Amino acid sequence: MSRSWRTVLLVMQRDLAARRRAALVVTLITVALAVGSIALVALLTEGQARGLRGEDADRVLAAVGTITLFMALVFTGQIITEGVAEEKRSRVVEVVLGSVSPRQLLVGKIAAVGVVGLAEVAIICGAVAAAGVALDAFRLPRATTGVLLAVLGWFVLGFAFYATVYGAAGAMVAPHENPANGALPVNLLLMVGYMGGLTAQSGHGPFIQVLSLLPPTAPLTMPLRIAFGDAAWWEAALSAVLLVVAAFAMIRLAGRLYTGALMRSGKVRWRDAWRDAAHLG
Repeated sequence: MSRSWRTVLLVMQRDLAARRRAALVVTLITVALAVGSIALVALLTEGQARGLRGEDADRVLAAVGTITLFMALVFTGQIITEGVAEEKRSRVVEVVLGSVSPRQLLVGKIAAVGVVGLAEVAIICGAVAAAGVALDAFRLPRATTGVLLAVLGWFVLGFAFYATVYGAAGAMVAPHENPANGALPVNLLLMVGYMGGLTAQSGHGPFIQVLSLLPPTAPLTMPLRIAFGDAAWWEAALSAVLLVVAAFAMIRLAGRLYTGALMRSGKVRWRDAWRDAAHLG
């Protein structure tokens, strides 16, 4: 293993250790609320609820998948933004950059948060499905396994696309500014895919078809089309390839902005961050 990758792993381990307890608490609270809601449904229906079928099953699965993806992407993105902003505000980053490069610091931080986010999505989906079956609140449709895999897969792709953007946004906020303000434009972009997915009546409409192919909105809309059973295999493959290419380009672009903005005090403009990164080589 090269020295640079060992450095990234060390940064990743540091961030995992720092966020392990908070992530565990948030996951337990979310799972408790979700399972509690299912238990309430089972109690009210006395376990007599019929299994989901046909279009109703597809619509429920699509909505659950879209909501889970949106919450996971926004939650992990906010963690990255706030973490970068806090390190910059407390001047900790000046000490850390004495032993690692800005790019290594960003990659390690993103990898750590990504592992936490993926684990949370898997735990929440698994807990909800298991509780629903155990409490006889509902019977899972056949498409459940495919939808869960799509949610996990597109979370990874969507996280790879958005994570560096959240990191760059956190590096450019002023010390006195709320980090959420820097992440607002990114959250609004995610909202486009979220609202487009929730308002879709099926996966055949031209609007949802276009959104499912565009990299910024594909993570929230392609799993929905898969849940509806309306996405051809080549559409899902094309969406994934476009998202991978866009994520690679975004990592390069946002990584450069992060490098240029990290050591500057006060609020940093995108153009200034880009120019400073060029000077740093």
